[in-house]
Amino acid sequence: MFDSASAGRYGRRDVTPDTIAPLYFLAASLLLVSGVLKLVRPRATAQALLDAGLPGSRAVARGLGGAECAAAAFAAAAPARGGALALATVYLAFAGFVGYVLRTHPTAGSCGCAGSKAVPPSLLHLGLDVVATGVGLAYVAQHGPSAMGWFAGLGLGSVPVIAGLGLAGWLTVVVVTEVPPAWHAWTPPADQDAASHADRHLVAEDALSIAGIGPGHPSLWPGVGADAGAAG
Repeated sequence: MFDSASAGRYGRRDVTPDTIAPLYFLAASLLLVSGVLKLVRPRATAQALLDAGLPGSRAVARGLGGAECAAAAFAAAAPARGGALALATVYLAFAGFVGYVLRTHPTAGSCGCAGSKAVPPSLLHLGLDVVATGVGLAYVAQHGPSAMGWFAGLGLGSVPVIAGLGLAGWLTVVVVTEVPPAWHAWTPPADQDAASHADRHLVAEDALSIAGIGPGHPSLWPGVGADAGAAG
């Protein structure tokens, strides 16, 4: 039976920021890496903006990278003072951009979020951005601690947690960059069998012409030799 003390023990107070913190600081770390890559290698981001029909230049790309680094640092240092909301806002903007590119330029080669590494826009990428937005908003609601406060509270347990976050970040990057191209390479094109009989016929005629076999050539008729009809 549960008494009043048990109700408090198993109630809402057990849902702490610790359940959200790993995802939150993973999202902040990935945002920081994305910003640094834009600062160091802005060309891909500038090209992605231009491909999407938006103003794009190296200066703009570096400006975005600087803003991402600032938002990531703010999110880690002072989440309760607006940092978590800033993180959620940036990832919501990412989701909006990826969704826009998917709608208007679905064959775009990269969204430009990882420097020179091509990251093709995909529903997977969009979904992860939406999840990161939700994590930021949840951290706001839970009044989560800063990175320093959270890791200090873990004590020596912070060492495997940091290693785990590093591995999770690497796996996230691999999944986002490699899975969509692999899926598209494996999936046959939708119009693979859409070629008409007339198109195939034209291709066959072109091949015969290259081989020197034109319309009416004797070799096209069964039982007739290539020299049939030649003067004896």
